[in-house]
Amino acid sequence: MVSTHLITAAELENMGSDAPFELIKGVLYEVSPSSFDSSEFGMRLGIILGSYVFEHGLGFLTGADGGYLLERGPDTVIAPDLGFIRNERSNLRPRGRGFFPAHPDLAVEIISPTDERADIRRKMDLYERTSVPLVWWVDPIKRTVTVQRAGQPVARLTEFDSLDGEDIIPGFSIQLAILFDF
Repeated sequence: MVSTHLITAAELENMGSDAPFELIKGVLYEVSPSSFDSSEFGMRLGIILGSYVFEHGLGFLTGADGGYLLERGPDTVIAPDLGFIRNERSNLRPRGRGFFPAHPDLAVEIISPTDERADIRRKMDLYERTSVPLVWWVDPIKRTVTVQRAGQPVARLTEFDSLDGEDIIPGFSIQLAILFDF
C-alpha cells in the first residue's frame, strides 16, 4: 500500500538538518547537491551581498540550509541558495530551532546543471504564488540572471547588465560581468 500522508513542516524539521528535501504542499522533493561551480558562485554572491547588507545594517541572510515556511495546510518549506530578510521583519526570526515563518524578501536560486526544468518551473510558480517580492535566478553557465518580481513579468539580464537590489536592498548594484568573471 502506498502512503498518501502529507508531511508537515514540523515533521520535516524533525528529520534533521541532513534531510535533503524541500516541502511543497505537503510533498517532499529531494534536493540534490549543486555542482561545484554553482556552489562556488553562490558563495561568492553571498559574500558580496552579505558584506553590503551587514555594512549597511539592512537585515540578515540565510544560506542553502535556511528554511522558509511559505504555506500552511498543506505546508510548504523551501530553502533558496541565498535568502534575505529586511530588518523590519526580524521580529519573525525564530530563535533556536524552526523555519522562518514567512517568505524571504529576496530569494536567490543558483541554477546548477543538475537542476531539472520542471523543478525550476515549479519553484518559479511557487515564488509567484506566495508573493516573494524579488527572486534572482542566476545561471552561471549562460551568464544570465532572470529577475522575478511579484506580480510582474520576468526580466532577463546578461553579463552586460547590472544586478540591482531595487527597494529590497536599496543601493546594492553590481555589474554582472564582474560577478561572472571573478
